Amino acid sequence: MADSRPLLPPFSHLSALCKQRLIPLPSHGQPSFRGKSPSPPESSRDPNQPITHVPGEPSTSLTQTAVCDFLTSELSTPLLDELYDGLWLLARKCGKSIDSLHRQKIKAREIVASEDAHLHLVWHYNKIYVKPLPLCLLNYDFWTTYLPLQVDSTSSEEGTFAIRSVPPSPVFDRAIALGFMRSYALLVRHHVDFILARESHLFPAKLDWAKWSEFIAHFRKIEDEDVAKRYHYGQLRLSRLNWAVCLFRPSSATTWWFYEIPHWSTAMYVERAVAPLLFGFASSSLVLSSMQILRSVPHEELGFKHLDASSLVKMRQAFWVFSAMILLFSGLVWALLFVIPFSVLIWQLAWGFRNRGIPKAKALGQSG
Repeated sequence: MADSRPLLPPFSHLSALCKQRLIPLPSHGQPSFRGKSPSPPESSRDPNQPITHVPGEPSTSLTQTAVCDFLTSELSTPLLDELYDGLWLLARKCGKSIDSLHRQKIKAREIVASEDAHLHLVWHYNKIYVKPLPLCLLNYDFWTTYLPLQVDSTSSEEGTFAIRSVPPSPVFDRAIALGFMRSYALLVRHHVDFILARESHLFPAKLDWAKWSEFIAHFRKIEDEDVAKRYHYGQLRLSRLNWAVCLFRPSSATTWWFYEIPHWSTAMYVERAVAPLLFGFASSSLVLSSMQILRSVPHEELGFKHLDASSLVKMRQAFWVFSAMILLFSGLVWALLFVIPFSVLIWQLAWGFRNRGIPKAKALGQSG
């Protein structure tokens, strides 16, 4: 039975947002047919003239090796792939767990455009990093030529038909591009999201909302089994990724302490450490003062049953009780500061452990 997943791009030729025609080049970098000269400069080119470079990237030729290297540098996430087996500890395992851009604004997060693929959909306090959309992924010919499905042929009810042969080497993993495009389908769902994406410089060109909506709708139907492992998860928290790097020590990490260095100034680290240190110092001083009062009051003078005791003894009794209450209260506060986060962490780990399985592939012949 045939695999029903689309062999061609998930979108039609008519709905493509980049209409430029491409001229694939052999490894030596010249056009694969005679009589054609290299494409003219970007500023003077006819929009209908075929090009010999990656759309939107005039410095990258359309040789198989150059395109694969370009896509690898733009979309690959080797560090997250290495951390994949432990990501269930950090986040919900659901590739569609992505808030749209207007929801990010509701959560008071600034949308920061970042060309680093490993920061795509990573959030930290009041900001979320999103990688801008490469223009080449909006081009139909680019998908058919450089992002083919890894099969040679398939069959249907009408019969068997041949698929364009996959270039022998190298070929970029189509699942990574599918996962990246699906993330945009979830980020930009409404017209207000579209406006926010333009204002945040996430789009490579001036796009129309109606055409974008028709184009991106095809990617919302893609399931987790059709995308790369990184996109089995949605948005990730940077602070937890930093802990993951410290615990698992992946070889792809540039440092053993951070997934991404959050601050580039020592003053920022000192500023964030001042409040906890002051709270700890004040709590310790309060506890030590209470203990000192407890030790200063003789035990033999704390006769609560003797109602005829002097006023001084009653005052000491009140001070002793108050100091004991302060000591107990401080202990309770410190206990809650550790018990509540620890309980939440245990709950999240238990939930992640129960849902850590790899997404099951759909049965052959089932609609994708």
